Order: sequence, then structure tokens, then C-alpha cells
Amino acid sequence: MDPAREPRPARRRSVPLLLGAILAVALLARLYGLDWDQGFFFHPDERQILFVTSALDFPWPPDWATLLTPESPWNPGFFAYGSLPIYLLRIVASFAALFWPDMADASSFYILGRVFSALADVGSVALVYYLGRALYDRLVGLLGAALMALAVLHVQLSHFYAVDTLLTFLVMLVLYLAVRASRRPSNGRWLAVGVALGAALATKVSAAPLAVPVAVAGLAAFLGRGAGWGRILGRGLRAAGIVALAALVTFVVCQPYAVIDMTRFLEDVLQESAMARGTLDMPYTRQFIGAPAYLYLLWQTVVWSLGAPLGLMGLGGALAAIGQAARRLLRRRWAQLALPAIPLAWFLAYFGIVGSFHAKFLRYMLPVIPLLCLWGAAGLVALTRARRRALRYAGVGLAGATLLASALYVMAYLHVFTTTHPWLQATEWICQEVPRGRTLLVEHWDNPLPIPQGRQEYACWMHYRYITFGGYYADDTAKLGEILDALQASDYIVLSSNRLYNSIPRLEERYPLTTRYYELLMAEELGFELVYYSQVYPELGGVRLVDETFRDPDLPMPRLLAEQGRRPGDLVLGRADESYSVYDHPMPLVFQKTAQLPREELLARFGAVVADLPEP
Repeated sequence: MDPAREPRPARRRSVPLLLGAILAVALLARLYGLDWDQGFFFHPDERQILFVTSALDFPWPPDWATLLTPESPWNPGFFAYGSLPIYLLRIVASFAALFWPDMADASSFYILGRVFSALADVGSVALVYYLGRALYDRLVGLLGAALMALAVLHVQLSHFYAVDTLLTFLVMLVLYLAVRASRRPSNGRWLAVGVALGAALATKVSAAPLAVPVAVAGLAAFLGRGAGWGRILGRGLRAAGIVALAALVTFVVCQPYAVIDMTRFLEDVLQESAMARGTLDMPYTRQFIGAPAYLYLLWQTVVWSLGAPLGLMGLGGALAAIGQAARRLLRRRWAQLALPAIPLAWFLAYFGIVGSFHAKFLRYMLPVIPLLCLWGAAGLVALTRARRRALRYAGVGLAGATLLASALYVMAYLHVFTTTHPWLQATEWICQEVPRGRTLLVEHWDNPLPIPQGRQEYACWMHYRYITFGGYYADDTAKLGEILDALQASDYIVLSSNRLYNSIPRLEERYPLTTRYYELLMAEELGFELVYYSQVYPELGGVRLVDETFRDPDLPMPRLLAEQGRRPGDLVLGRADESYSVYDHPMPLVFQKTAQLPREELLARFGAVVADLPEP
């Protein structure tokens, strides 16, 4: 028989089926419950992108006089994120509107964005397989893809249309293409690397550290091939020129107004950079004051983003990959080091930067989680191939346990997306139970409740009076007066989430008055008692994974929550990052006035903190 016509081994034939099954599971998990918020846009980044996309106007033919000016209707005028995700959604929505006119409006086309986000993340799962096959073998690639398919943070962020899943897909594409170009360099392959790099930069400028693994790929491509240094330098410069030119052209095509409206572009990028580094003090980043560099993100990733089994396997695999690379570097085994060094260079460069940031949002970890899954898989497969039988059995057991635990965690998390959002539950309760005309004290920098929009069952916001508590404003005597006035004038206090009370009391030196306010409120000593709360947690089989909002900082738990808010099967896992819980399953609290305390008594309950308050 002709060897070329011999059937492939059964194991190889099964790979496409296994990969297809993995991708199907990944897609199902990411599309399940996609309309989780019923179109109210509770995720702040998604909301901003949708508003910017909706405001874009693509007249045809365009006004050529303004097209290449900052005043062009094609200019998003918003560069905190790249323009590529905005243009993609606008183009897809405009095309869909030709067949479904409702898709012309953000109230409908947001679902297209979420589908696109889910598809991009499934693409990342596929790229984990192909990268794993290129660096290790098919088994590592399949196991890495399976672990990635069950990564909870990816499932969560696929239910939003922000930029994170698209950015991660493009990062993985650059790494895979760089590995291919390094193995078999050609002008076409370097061109593909440059195009993917430019698209990543047009999605978010935080992709800039991709220059490091691309440079490593260039070195790996031309070193050790028997050529002289002059020829190596010439080939390297040519490859670098191709990548740089392709990246620049792609970036300008995908984000043209970064050049045309460069002043606004630089302002937005510098502002985002200042926010991330902490030189720009923003209320929503004060939650990270005192959080340890690197360790905070790693801890939150292990506990919440992946779950302990997968998180620990991923970190262990990353450490093993770093150790193996270090040994090969010391022994000058360049051929063995070359390809594995490409993804490792991205991990070290990117995490080395974002881990040091003041702002430590969990989504910052998304572009490296696929590598953690891949390295975790490589470590598990290596165990299954160990010489000692006990280690082989341990490897198989650990792989099975990690897959099972990750699958259960994903199934539990999907409960969040199939349950009515807590803010919708709270709004419905307020509409039914709070008499019209009452005064509600709500908080700034959080979504007010009841929701100020919506269908009939949620449209009661206009029937109440509102006082807004500026919790993040500086503590001074004027703020004390405002608090006392608000407590006396309000009938209900509505906390939409733990955003303020979970961050401000951890800054007691900065906010002694507001910290005391939250202590008294939760202890129900201000004349208000908790009468309603709504809880939605990852849940499976009656077991809930609970993020604790009263332990760090240490606040009293209101009586109703203490008596009814915990179940015997709850697993209380400590404090969760705000972006894990507030965006899709916050816990709203409603306090009702039960006693009108005199101003003097309220003042006395605040105690000694009022004596040292500065004047405004």
C-alpha cells in the first residue's frame, strides 16, 4: 500500500472530533443566558461602547470635506478603547438592520455584540489548541483548549461586549503566528504577524507589549541557522520592517482617527494610563488602594476567575515553564528554548506591567489566562507520561479532577445568567412595596435604584424623590451636614451594590466620617432597618459560592442578612474583585426608616470622628 494513502491512526482521526466537541461546549457556555440583563446595559464599559457605537453615523457617500478631519461623523471621539471593536459592531449592526430594522438601535444590536464577543473567545479556545500543538503536541493542545473552554472569567466576559475577548483572541493569534513565522520564516508569515499586531493595537493599546514576543520570535527565527551575523542582522531587520509596516498600516486602517484626531487620542490614552497607574485618582479605582502588586491579581484569578483547581494548575504550569526556560537559557540550549520563549515573553512582559498597576481589574488578566491553561495542561500531560506509575496515575487523576471542578464551576456560574438580575428584582420590589412619593437616598458612582428606565414592571422611578449621597467626596463639616440632612429627609436608603461600602471603609484615615456612616447604617443605628436584599451567586445543586462583602472591610451584617442571607451549604470564599460581582450579580440592599432620630442624637452617634473634620 502506498504510505501516502495509509489511513491516519485512530488517535489522530479523533482529534478533530474532540476539538469540535470542546469548541461546542465553549460556545454553549458563552452563549447561554446572553440576554442576562434584559438589555439594560449594567456593565459600564459595555454601556459606553454601545453608546459610542450607536452615535456613529456612516453616511454614504461620505462628506469628503470632513471625512479626514476630527469633525467627521465616522470619528468615534472616544479612544479609551480602540476603534476596531466599535467599527466592527457598527458594520455588523448596519448590515443586520437591512433585514431586521430593530438592529439599528443599541437596545437591540447589543446582542450582536455579545455574540461576537462569545465567538471571539471561542476563537481563543481554538488558538490554545493550535499553539499547544505547535509548542508541545496534540494532547497538550486539546487539554489546554478544554481547560480554556471552562475558564469562568472568559465565560463571564463573553456575556459582555467590551474589548477583552477580542483583544485576547488577537493576542493569541499574534503569538501563534509568531511561533509559525519563527519556525519557518517567510515574508508572508511576518506580514500576517504584523497585521494581527496592528489589529490588536487598534483594539486596545495595552497590546503594545506584544512587541516583545514578536522580537523574540525574530531572534529565534534567525539565530542558530548557520548564517553569519551580517546575514542574520539583515534578515532580522527585514522581518522587523515587514512586521512594523504591516502593523502600522493595519492600525491606521482600523483606527484612522487616532492619527486624524491625534490630540484627543493621546488625551484619552494618557488618561487611561494615569488611571491604571494611580496618578489619576478615580473613585472606581480606590478599591485597589493597599492591594499588593501582583499578588492581588494572582489571588483573585485563582479564587474567582478560574477556581482553585484550574488556577493552581495554571500557576504551577507557568512556574514550571519559567523554570524550564531558565535552565535552557543557562545551558545555552537555544533550539529548545526558541519557540517556548515566545509566549513566555508575552506573559512576563504583559503581567510584569499590569501586575504593577494601581488598578487591578480582573479583566486585565484575560490575555494571559489562555497561557495559564496551556501551561497547566502541559504540566498535567507531563505527569501522565512520567516514568513512575504513581506519578502517571496522579497526573490522570489531577487532569480529571481539574476538568470536573472547572466544569462544575462554569455550570454554577451560568446560574447568574439565567436568574433575573438583582437590580431588576430590587426595582420590581420597590415598585410594588415602596409607596409613591417617598424619598430615596441613593449613592453616586453606582446605578440608582429603581432603574430609571424600562418596561412597565420596572418603570416607577418617576414616582419617587431622590437624594444622592456623595460618598466619595472628601469628608468635611459640609459633608456631615449633608449626611444628617439626608438621613432626616429620606424614607429609604438604597444601596445598589457594595461598590462604596466595600471600598470607602477600607480607607478609614481618608474617610473617617463616611466609614462611621456605613458602620452605623449596617448596625441599623441610624433609624433605618434592612427590609429587602437580593442575592444571586454562582450556584449548583444548592451550593452557592459566596463573595463576602462584610468581612473586608469589617462591617456589621444587618440583622435580616445575618438571619436569612446565608445557607448551610454556602461556600464563603472571601472578598471578590468588584468587576467579578458588581457587573453581573451585585447585592442590592434597601433600608427603611423605622425611627426619625433627632439631629442631635444622630450627631452623637457619629461620635468623636466629627470633632476632627476639616472645613470644606
